[in-house]
Amino acid sequence: AWLNKYLVAKRAVEQRLKDSNDKKGVIRSAIYRPSLIWDWTKFDVLPVIPVFNLASAIGIPFVDKTVRVETLADAIVAGIEGDDISGVQRFGEMEDISKRVR
Repeated sequence: AWLNKYLVAKRAVEQRLKDSNDKKGVIRSAIYRPSLIWDWTKFDVLPVIPVFNLASAIGIPFVDKTVRVETLADAIVAGIEGDDISGVQRFGEMEDISKRVR
């Protein structure tokens, strides 16, 4: 029950941010939606990374490819620097825009 309330509230906030994007000059928001965030020092999650990535690749709903913490950080920096980045950024977009700062 709490997860559903959380997701409803989260999507409501995202919608408000999107609406402000549409009103030029108010706020340009970029919403990052990584699935499982990891790095090579997180030994507890390393075994499940291939499971998430495979589930994402075969199209299991609500499961996205994992994102390395460096990729997420670079994507956020690129989002701050790049006026063309706004709206929801999922793993594919994060991987693409993170290359701008590498």
